[in-house]
Amino acid sequence: MDQKKTGQFLKKLRNEKGLTQEQLAEKFNVSNRTVSRWETGSNMPDISLLVEIADFYDVDVREIIEGERKSEMMDKETREVAVKMADYANSEKGRLFKIIRIISIVGELILAAAILFQCINFQARVSDFVTVVLLFLAFAAMTALTLYVNGVLQKIKKNRIITVGLFVLLSAVLFIFVRTMLMFLTVAGVIAIEYLAPVKKGNEGYDKAQIVADFGSKMNSGFFVFPDDPDKAVQKEYSYSTKTGLFDTDGYFILKAVYSDEDFKAEEERLSEISCEINFKDSSHTNYIMYDDVSYNYPAYVANDGYDHAYEYALLDEENDTIIYVSLSYPQNTDLSGYEDYLKKDPDAYDQHNVSTLENFTIYYFRFPGSDAWIKYD
Repeated sequence: MDQKKTGQFLKKLRNEKGLTQEQLAEKFNVSNRTVSRWETGSNMPDISLLVEIADFYDVDVREIIEGERKSEMMDKETREVAVKMADYANSEKGRLFKIIRIISIVGELILAAAILFQCINFQARVSDFVTVVLLFLAFAAMTALTLYVNGVLQKIKKNRIITVGLFVLLSAVLFIFVRTMLMFLTVAGVIAIEYLAPVKKGNEGYDKAQIVADFGSKMNSGFFVFPDDPDKAVQKEYSYSTKTGLFDTDGYFILKAVYSDEDFKAEEERLSEISCEINFKDSSHTNYIMYDDVSYNYPAYVANDGYDHAYEYALLDEENDTIIYVSLSYPQNTDLSGYEDYLKKDPDAYDQHNVSTLENFTIYYFRFPGSDAWIKYD
């Protein structure tokens, strides 16, 4: 069989009828592209269509197959065989399409449910974002394939119930998808702003009053453990690093001070007596500093131990008459690589990003009975 010859013959028959490819495609309920493939010989009509095409052009099926006119017409027996073959092909195709319809509908429902559950449990992570996108693309591809293979597009136009049902399903999935994407993009934008926030580092002159004014509220601290007068120290080292984003400030303030024996004892006594009075309406409450000789490499007086991801404490290196004053907000171990000796023995103790820290110890906040919020030291 010469498919190219057959295609040219079909084109000749169409031209004799004075029809365009679009008109012929509409006649046999196929696409323009399908007709074009017939006439170029790249594809042949299904056997179920050959009899219809032959009748339409008033030619023999064998003439279409051989690509040229014959003098004799197809006899009755040949026509009956061709019709039976076409009916058989249509019957087989119908059974196959029925199975495909069932599978495609089940697949659509499964993908829609998968998108729904994934969006309900969505977290603003790249892996979740990629999963939702891939599921949605799979859903769109399955929908297009189902409509095309089953020839539903023409039926949808005639059946309002199917049209409305499909529109509702697609709209619901699209709404969930768009909502999830907007959530991800919003969180990603906030993270990007936080990540790109400028970092300020330095070791210039220590000024507690300025630190409290600039960072007291941002770091949930009154910096009570830090000394007002660092000039009593015979030697001191000071460094800081801060990054202020949209919602919080990350960073640290560290002051290492070496004292004389007398001044060391006086400073230790001051630390041991630190307290914070918090007032609320007609009530007041006093929180006292916590002594800890277990969590750190040195004995420590702790004013804040993780409340809202903030830490404030003073470490006592009694052997060297040295006190290290530390204030941390959302501590990052990578940024504090040079200060491991001043951190907790267990670095994982700082990893509290997935839990609420508002119940952790602090002298700067207190929840009064009957109050719905933590009251801050003013």
